[in-house]
Amino acid sequence: MNSVSPWDEFRVGWKPLASAVIGKAFSFGTIPIYVVGVFTVPLGEAFGWSRAEVTFSFTVATFTSASLSPLVGWLCDRFGSRPLVIAGTVGYGLGMAIIATSSDWLLRYYASWSLATMLGVGASAIALTRFVAGWFERKRGLALGIMLMGSGLTAFAAPPFVASLIENFDWRAGYLGLSAAILLIGVPVVVAGMKDAPKKTAPANASGADDASGGGAPVQRPRGFRLAFESRAFWLMSIAFCAATFGIAGLISSFNPILRDVGYGAAQAGALTGLIGLFVMVGRLGVGYLLDKMWAPGLTFVALAFGAITCGLLILPALPVWLVVVAAFCLGLAAGAEWDALSYLAAREFGLESYGRVYSLLVVGVAVITAISPPIFGYAFDQTGSYRSLLLLSMVLLVLGPALLLFLKKGRGPGAGH
Repeated sequence: MNSVSPWDEFRVGWKPLASAVIGKAFSFGTIPIYVVGVFTVPLGEAFGWSRAEVTFSFTVATFTSASLSPLVGWLCDRFGSRPLVIAGTVGYGLGMAIIATSSDWLLRYYASWSLATMLGVGASAIALTRFVAGWFERKRGLALGIMLMGSGLTAFAAPPFVASLIENFDWRAGYLGLSAAILLIGVPVVVAGMKDAPKKTAPANASGADDASGGGAPVQRPRGFRLAFESRAFWLMSIAFCAATFGIAGLISSFNPILRDVGYGAAQAGALTGLIGLFVMVGRLGVGYLLDKMWAPGLTFVALAFGAITCGLLILPALPVWLVVVAAFCLGLAAGAEWDALSYLAAREFGLESYGRVYSLLVVGVAVITAISPPIFGYAFDQTGSYRSLLLLSMVLLVLGPALLLFLKKGRGPGAGH
């Protein structure tokens, strides 16, 4: 793709990129986190479930997807992204309809969420980011940022859409409405727009770079899962992003309760918490643009460390509105940068041949931390009456964890991390 100018990549690949944005918006990795709260009270009223019991469905879905990520990564490298994303989008639309058939048996509700995730797991960030990375090289960071902004579309549109259906009908209509939206909007766009990127020809002197001593046989580098486990870069990235995720996920889940604890009303705390979503989109687009222009590990360290500022601000005894806005901005920037940088660095360090498998292993760790961090924050508050200890721990993790990325090589390409 070096034969065209950087911005010409968008002229050629804007349709595939647009389809990936919609694929992300309707995927199993986006919808649950933004709609589970809308269903919490209606399901509690219908079946007598506690709020913790209802929201545990998100944890069930997260662990289901994490357990299947390595398989998805292998399939993605073996068969490409397009068939996986199409099958996953169709499957998740059907999965939402299955959840709508739930009864007052709580285990059946969890099983429905798990099954929906299994059906939709093909349309994962693994496949979507690999697809976009195949179309974009010189503007890859910006393209990934745009694609990941699909979750912002869901955050904006899904809650009021589902809430309206629940108010006018019932909670089952909410899930059926999501099913219809996925099947009638998401599936046609994905099928029409997701075309495989044109094959790139390797440079004529590529093999010479792999010679062991100028005239010997090419060095055989490890591939796939072995490439991850034997790579120093993989372990640095895995620890760095897991540490940052613990703080970011815990902060997002606790932001609203912290504001309520210092005296904000429900409506005002909700509005201020909503700013995080806006700043996440700003972070994704801004950091994605800068990833193409700056040293990616250093930029990622700075962006993720902004989350530590949020921790420091939320510890303060008084939180005027302007300070809360600053805290939301720092948290949104860090959260927005996280997936941009993870996808970009995985392609940078390991190339696209083994991207699916390596990225899937990185996703497993991040997904597990995402699932357990909010309950840990909640447990700490239940035991101590304060989030202070977890905020201090997160402040340290959001600095020291991402700092490991500074030890990545400054080169580019599949061998950069070796």
